Amino acid sequence: SPYTIPGAMSGMEYEVRVASVNAEGPSEWAAPVSVTAPMLQAAPADAIRVPFSPPLVGQLIAVEVNSQHPFANRSWWYWFISCADGSDRKALPRRRHRPTWEYFMDPSMQGKHLSVQVDYDKDGVSYSATAGLGVVGAASVLTTHLYDLQSAVVYLRDRWEHMPNSYVRGGAIAPLGNDLLVVTPWGRFNLIRPTSGEVVGLEGNVPMNRAGLLAHPDKENILLNRFQVTDILLKWHSAGRYDLFVTHHHFTSECLRFRLSATTLLQQGADIAVSPEWRTIYDAEPCLRTASVQAGGRMLTDGPDHLLVVTGPHLENEDAQDPASHLGKLVRVEIETGRAETLAFGLRNPQGLARDAAGTVWGTDHGPQGGDELNVLVAGGNYGWPSVSYGVGYGSRVNVPRAESVGLHDGFIKPVFAWVPSIGISSLIVNDERWFPLWRDDLLIGSLSGTQGGGNALYRVRRDGTDVQYVERIEVGCRIRDLTQTPDRRIALLLDGGLVYFLQPILRPLRR
Repeated sequence: SPYTIPGAMSGMEYEVRVASVNAEGPSEWAAPVSVTAPMLQAAPADAIRVPFSPPLVGQLIAVEVNSQHPFANRSWWYWFISCADGSDRKALPRRRHRPTWEYFMDPSMQGKHLSVQVDYDKDGVSYSATAGLGVVGAASVLTTHLYDLQSAVVYLRDRWEHMPNSYVRGGAIAPLGNDLLVVTPWGRFNLIRPTSGEVVGLEGNVPMNRAGLLAHPDKENILLNRFQVTDILLKWHSAGRYDLFVTHHHFTSECLRFRLSATTLLQQGADIAVSPEWRTIYDAEPCLRTASVQAGGRMLTDGPDHLLVVTGPHLENEDAQDPASHLGKLVRVEIETGRAETLAFGLRNPQGLARDAAGTVWGTDHGPQGGDELNVLVAGGNYGWPSVSYGVGYGSRVNVPRAESVGLHDGFIKPVFAWVPSIGISSLIVNDERWFPLWRDDLLIGSLSGTQGGGNALYRVRRDGTDVQYVERIEVGCRIRDLTQTPDRRIALLLDGGLVYFLQPILRPLRR
């Protein structure tokens, strides 16, 4: 009798086996039958938008359907990988109702041709669109003004969270000797050994009560995809023992909390263990109505007994100027008691926090549409949000209460440097000149997707004290969520989606 293959793609050949099922279970499978799905009408040439350049190993490439060709019933992506001569064709995982698809080019794809197909319905007519992306090339060398950087990539795959119809943000990294400790957005721990590329999953989770949130009937309005870990910090305690601090969201039956928690990490040779005995050090006040990308959460040690923590307003923008609220602030927290002291005000989305050799505290603040800021954070300072910003509201030209203040920063501490248009600024470190001496104590800043090609890059800021001399953009091609340096001359970049890039200088002999 007739049968259908749900989601069958035009032109694809399928092998079908049939068995009847009764109370005793399925009968024997019949011999396989090969069927080919009929070809659909060819879609316009601009139905799929693909990257201009062929992909490289280690890249996260994005392909999207033109907004003028909307999805309908046949809303399935199919990716095909084949050798350059067209053989060894292989279908990759498909995803439904996603106008944009991102796919990681792992080393096994080198030398293979990548093409994409999507079938869709529009105005009652079924179309099939295909596009080639070219042959996947070898891993790239990043060329900068002063160094050539060799890249290596580690993909956490099954150890990372992937949610349907949402984009999981967050996660953080911290060096643990020459290895790298990674925590996923929802609090799972991994250890990466860069020399071998080995990924070791560690037992234990950050106490976020994710299960409680998933069971909540209003979980989507709490913005499930923005419920996240925002930073980790390791503080040496004694031989083989570290204090591990994590900033994260925590779901309770009453409300959502932005929390600082701590436990112990034990290291014995190559064995790493995260203690399940967590304690809550500090909850930001007030309680939150929803999770938000405006979370903040970066940490610094401040002497043996205190931590500095930056917090975002979580869409409660007026709280950034409210002295009774801890949101939108730089806060100093006593580790033993959890007592919090507000040091600075007026932060929108503080995503980076670092201290240089002179003791200057630097912060990055992710602005709205434009106005990403590099700040020197000082006690008592007010950085203006939401009263002033060099940026404007998304899709508009207004974002501040007083119209005469739009695009200005008068009356508050001005940033040392600001980006207009936005680069989607994220995390921040001070370069260790022992590993990159030509970069001295430059600032290294990550960026997310920005406008006009400004995002998806690493920025090197050359400075003299607190004066910025120049800014170099180093193209990476992926969203940089966090970054750090390890003692073996590597820069590690945590990219959205569970990728970690390691960058290492290529040492060349001096010419005489």
